[in-house]
Amino acid sequence: MAFFIFFAPSFAFSPYTEKLLGRIGVFLDIEEKELFPEAPDRLVYLAHLGKQGNMDSDTLQVFQSELTCSICMNCFLDPITIDCGHSFCRPCLSLCWEEGQTPRRCPECRGIAERPDFKTNIVLKRLASLARQARADHDHSSEEQICVTHQEAKGFFCEADQTLLCGPCSERPEHTAHSHSPIHRAAEESREKLLKRMGSLWKIREEMQILLNQEAKKTWSFKDYVALRKEMITAEYQRMLLFLREEEQLHLEALEREAKEMCEQLEESVFRMTQYRASLKEMYRELTGMCCKPDRELLQVLANVLEM
Repeated sequence: MAFFIFFAPSFAFSPYTEKLLGRIGVFLDIEEKELFPEAPDRLVYLAHLGKQGNMDSDTLQVFQSELTCSICMNCFLDPITIDCGHSFCRPCLSLCWEEGQTPRRCPECRGIAERPDFKTNIVLKRLASLARQARADHDHSSEEQICVTHQEAKGFFCEADQTLLCGPCSERPEHTAHSHSPIHRAAEESREKLLKRMGSLWKIREEMQILLNQEAKKTWSFKDYVALRKEMITAEYQRMLLFLREEEQLHLEALEREAKEMCEQLEESVFRMTQYRASLKEMYRELTGMCCKPDRELLQVLANVLEM
């Protein structure tokens, strides 16, 4: 039996969700508990159309277009609604915002998203699940979905054999002991497992990003330390060079004074020795002259000369 379903305003919807609920009538054979098991009071069956069958192609197309992520162009997967009211798959938006865009902006309207994270939009998530089921029901007549043996649609999934089965095949002896689930339910459970795994991977990735940021800060700090040490070493050697130049100048000046004093002493000694040499030459001449004197005169002055 088909129902025309609306959501009662028992909690606040985003503008986008209100628009969605105002446009879409869901025609599915589905119980209220299946759609919202955790909060069945939020659903109210307002009108019973008394009509059998699935939604038509036009309604299905509208239904799915309203539940399509504008990033991946697929049905919402773990949808979140950001500040501006637009909704996206959480993995799509996470990858889109991973580029380090600051501030974070909506991929559609470029509005700024103030909050860093958002909760799953449960309404859109359930509607997206219904949209996938509606598409699967609409396409169930394809040859791949029909059991060759019984000519019935393969509507069950065998967890043990990981195969699709029709109703009669699921009751065969080789499958009776196995656990079977409707394909849509098994697929949604698998998606939830994948989302859980993806969440764990993303959390680890974020933790790794924190570690990478810490390592980057360490690298920057080390580079700053090296640059500072270079400046300190250069400054120290410049101070040492200035000190050595001053010491060099002092030593040169001391040497200059010492050399000057020594030169003065040497010049004075040379002068005295020159004077003494000249006096010796004069005495030599006098003695030469005395040797030429007559004997008597020589003998008379010899005693005085030898005493000189």
